[in-house]
Amino acid sequence: MNRRRTVPLRTVLIAQFALVIAVAIVALAVLMANWRLPQAREQQAQEQRRAAGLALLRVETDLDLAERTLRFLARLSAEDRPAPTAASSLRLQAIASEAAFLGLYDIAPDGHIRRGATTVARTRPDLRGYDLGNLPVLRAAAQRDGVAWSDQYLSPVVGEPVVALALRTEDGFWLAELSVDRLGDSALGLQALEGVHLLITDRAGEVIRSPDPTDRLHRRNLGHLPPLFDARLNGSAQGRLELAGLRLEGYALQLPRLGWVVFAGYPLEVAESAARGALWVTAVVAGLAALAALGTVSVSSAWVQRRLRTSIRFAEAVARGDYSQPLPDSRIEELARLEQGLADMVRQIRQREQQLRSIVDLGPTVAIQVYDRHTRILDWNPASEKILGFTRDQALGRRPLELYYTPEQQAQFEAILDELARSGGAYGPFEGEVQTSRGERRWIYSTTFPIPGPTADEPLFVCMDIDITELKRLEEELRVLNASLEEKVQHRTRSLTEANERLQRALDELRQAQAQLVQADKLAALGSLVAGVAHELNTPIGNALMAISTLRERAAGFAQRLDAGVRRSDVARLLEQIGTAEDIAERNLHRASELLRSFKQVAVDQTSTQRRIFDLRELVAELALTLQPTLKRTPYRLDIDIPPGITLDSYPGPWGQVLANLIQNAIVHAFEGRDHGTISVTAAADDESVILTVADDGRGMEAEVRARAFDPFFTTRLGRGGSGLGLHIVHNLVTGMLGGHIDLSSAPGCGTTFHIRCPRIAPRSPAGENPNPDGRDGAAADTRD
Repeated sequence: MNRRRTVPLRTVLIAQFALVIAVAIVALAVLMANWRLPQAREQQAQEQRRAAGLALLRVETDLDLAERTLRFLARLSAEDRPAPTAASSLRLQAIASEAAFLGLYDIAPDGHIRRGATTVARTRPDLRGYDLGNLPVLRAAAQRDGVAWSDQYLSPVVGEPVVALALRTEDGFWLAELSVDRLGDSALGLQALEGVHLLITDRAGEVIRSPDPTDRLHRRNLGHLPPLFDARLNGSAQGRLELAGLRLEGYALQLPRLGWVVFAGYPLEVAESAARGALWVTAVVAGLAALAALGTVSVSSAWVQRRLRTSIRFAEAVARGDYSQPLPDSRIEELARLEQGLADMVRQIRQREQQLRSIVDLGPTVAIQVYDRHTRILDWNPASEKILGFTRDQALGRRPLELYYTPEQQAQFEAILDELARSGGAYGPFEGEVQTSRGERRWIYSTTFPIPGPTADEPLFVCMDIDITELKRLEEELRVLNASLEEKVQHRTRSLTEANERLQRALDELRQAQAQLVQADKLAALGSLVAGVAHELNTPIGNALMAISTLRERAAGFAQRLDAGVRRSDVARLLEQIGTAEDIAERNLHRASELLRSFKQVAVDQTSTQRRIFDLRELVAELALTLQPTLKRTPYRLDIDIPPGITLDSYPGPWGQVLANLIQNAIVHAFEGRDHGTISVTAAADDESVILTVADDGRGMEAEVRARAFDPFFTTRLGRGGSGLGLHIVHNLVTGMLGGHIDLSSAPGCGTTFHIRCPRIAPRSPAGENPNPDGRDGAAADTRD
């Protein structure tokens, strides 16, 4: 394997630092170009603006002084009217000299000087009568209340270039002339403007003051130059211009009063000196810093390199398994942490080697072997000695073929190692049979996987084996046991199948017995009903028979008396007897007919599941009539309180059976051992459902009896005629065919109450479903007339 090209750490550090310096220089250059140079230029521009402002302020101060002086003079002129005195003339001369006026004139409204004073020696002292009416400034002053300023002109009085200011008064004008040259000199008189070149032009751009003396003499017009032109338009401007062989950079400001433009500029070399100085200083400082930094990093990187080489030699020794090398010691925090990390790594490596060796050597059941690429054994733990029987000295350096593998197993093992060397995965676990040093055949459960070797091209292989010989023996015994268990399970299955068949037959017989008991219970109830009705029919039929027998005897006696002759009274008595007998027979036969009709309706309802619309009150009354013979033989009373108009679309037969069973259940169980008792039947209804309540004031039920009251075949009269199906049938009819539910409330000594809630329109039974609780077909024909 080719070794990768490497670079010394010192070279990398110096190169990285040089790159950092280069990036810093580039950043510095960008910073200079975008921040420091614009800042220097802005400072220079501010200096130029300040110089121009100072020159402008000096001129403005002179103009402001002249304007205040002229206003003051105009206020004092009233005391010299109409004839000026010698004192006023002297005072006028003094004011002109003090205010630096070339001329100061009191002018009449027609433009002639009334009095005046000049500071020019050659000017004639007597100026009265001199006509200045053609001056534009006088015409401008005549049209305003304040002071009017003029452009520069050649004064006709003093013969020099001047600017004038005029102020209109009540009886004329005051006019003052200022020297243009003196205004320019005044602007340059400031010490703060040393080294500044000052250029002043008037409103038209003609030079008033210039660094070039010839400009003034030639009356040069420079208004077209960019900074002067822009200042006349905008009031201020910055720029460059060339004048008298000088390239100037400066700032131009416009005088508000005169419209003059003052340009204060520095030579271009001076203006750019600050920026060039900043660049030079920055370049020198950056260069010196880079050289110093490179020298420092070179020395420090060499020192770090030596320290790292010491740590590298320590790590290489550890990698070879030599832990005797001294640990390097550094005062630099990062290197100290690195060296401490190496020390911790060495401790962990030694600890893990000891742990791994302990696991390998002390594991009692896992045999571990290490092989090289040619299947030679490099390591052999004690568990391998125990399982395979060969000692460590016998196994090291030998191949499995020489110890415990057959030639076929050896070839297979070599193929497995070739595949693992290519794929890098694991093989197994798999089962195999080997021969020990004692000639025994043992089963092992083995897994083989590669681990890093001395070089990347020479991996090692670890084989981990578990002795499963005993498990194999148990597996065989378990297989034999499973075979015998299968036979036992089949035999037991046949036995269970036969038992299930017997249980099924018993269940079928039980169901048949239950159905027979239910049918017997119904037949018993019907028999009781028939007996009671027969008893009730005996009285009306006997009375009718007695009336007819008596009538027959009376008719026979009347026939015997016919031969002897009858009287009218005999005929009347016979007719009276006939009427009485007829009335008795008719009333008793109607009573018998009512009994038969009620019996027929109840019998048909209880033996049929035909659905119809019926009145609940009529149904209960008919049922009570059929139960009357049974109740007559007992001391108990049946109270019925059902409001009329409760109609149901349901099954009257199940309803009657439910009521009959509940009433008979109360007669049999509730009043046992008592000589009185009352059974009450009440009902209430809303638009969707009806609530029927059957209550008694009997002895009540215990909790365990109440909990099992609806269970089939549960009865408290076992062996005394109780079947245990009465309440079970009631529960099935209410919750099934009638689509409702029934609740039971009872306590010992407090009686028992059944609450039945059912829909007024019973649910339709599914097709093919038998609604009868006893399993019989309920499609009996309605035999009512």
